[in-house]
Amino acid sequence: MKISKLAAVPVVFLALAFSCENREDLSLSESEKQILGQWNWIESVYYYTVSGIPYVMNPDSLGYSVHLIFKDNGSFETYRNFLPESSGTYWFETIKYDNGTESPLRLFTQEDEYVKSVNFSLAADTLILDETEVDGAKRIFARAR
Repeated sequence: MKISKLAAVPVVFLALAFSCENREDLSLSESEKQILGQWNWIESVYYYTVSGIPYVMNPDSLGYSVHLIFKDNGSFETYRNFLPESSGTYWFETIKYDNGTESPLRLFTQEDEYVKSVNFSLAADTLILDETEVDGAKRIFARAR
């Protein structure tokens, strides 16, 4: 008995639906939901210094504020003292290494041709963007109210 093309369509859609959903997709959508909105910079800590003593910066010590806005269309904007500073796109992804292991979910941003990825953590109203693996800072943000 031959299955008509019309009867095969729902089977194909069901197969695609179940094959596309996996644990990464669920984590990805949850991270996307949690990061949406405006984040106010609290402080940055540089651990790799000449003196070996971490260097802490914050809006008071530098004299300016920083705000990040993550939108649901995959774009972000950065403001310094409430003036636009930069913008681009963002997404979440893991990195697959040559040895077969995989990184935790990472936040990727792209401004023009420059792509950057950072470790991130989201807990309640705190966002941490961690670039210490490449001698960068650990930047801490609080969700704007």
